[in-house]
Amino acid sequence: MSEDAEGRHAPIAARVHLAHAVVQKLADDHRVDLLHLKGPAVLPGLRAEGRKSSDVDVLVRPSHLDRLVTALESVGFEQRTDFSTGSVFAHAANWWHDDWGWVDVHVSWPGVTLDAEEAFDVLARDSQPHAIAHWPCAVPDPTAQRLVLVLHSARSGGTSDVDHAWGAATPAEQDDVRRLAARLGAEVALAAGIGELELHRGAPTYALWHHFLHGGSRLDEWRARLAAAPTVRAKAALVTAAMRVNRDHLRMELGRPPTRDEVRARQRVRVRKAVDEVSRRVRRA
Repeated sequence: MSEDAEGRHAPIAARVHLAHAVVQKLADDHRVDLLHLKGPAVLPGLRAEGRKSSDVDVLVRPSHLDRLVTALESVGFEQRTDFSTGSVFAHAANWWHDDWGWVDVHVSWPGVTLDAEEAFDVLARDSQPHAIAHWPCAVPDPTAQRLVLVLHSARSGGTSDVDHAWGAATPAEQDDVRRLAARLGAEVALAAGIGELELHRGAPTYALWHHFLHGGSRLDEWRARLAAAPTVRAKAALVTAAMRVNRDHLRMELGRPPTRDEVRARQRVRVRKAVDEVSRRVRRA
């Protein structure tokens, strides 16, 4: 039986609601500052009715991450992806529990460029309790939730969340979101989500958000990531990672830890695809 099938005998929506409450209880017990995002954490009116989530998304104060990990693993959660391999932004890692399913732990939110600890303070400043499975969970205020949903939509290539979180907002509410985005250094990501990306063509992250919205080849993605990397050290790390097999993703694909031979085989495929794509670019040029 696959990891996604194990332990999911209850309806997914019920399990996700209960898992939010479990994670908040662990955070309460271990003095962890936490915000619940997306899914059942979204306040009424900010998302289409009937939208459901298959996992739990939480944003943890970065300096409290170790406490949260200790709490999760004390009740049987197992880490399945690392922050460095979880996404382009190295912003989240995944934990799995046979009963509660997936929990995505975020230390930052894609598109936000402010220091992660300061960004958490900004997003949590006006947070409010929101009952999930009858347990009070801390969620961002409506302005912050609008921004979070729009940024997530931009990274996902566009979703209906924008229609509710942005399109249905009043001009005053939209202005509040723009001001919050400016405080968080998320103007380019917000622009990508609301159709204004071309106003930021000169920004280092323009190509990356363009790729999220419009797609492209793996080479296009890596070039965009290289342009967006803020330091020489970050750019060097990307070059090293570009040709390395993501073992965490391979494990999730296979439903088990990969063997050395499987990693080597995937590495050969990765290198061959990269060489082929570069060769095609050269021939076209």
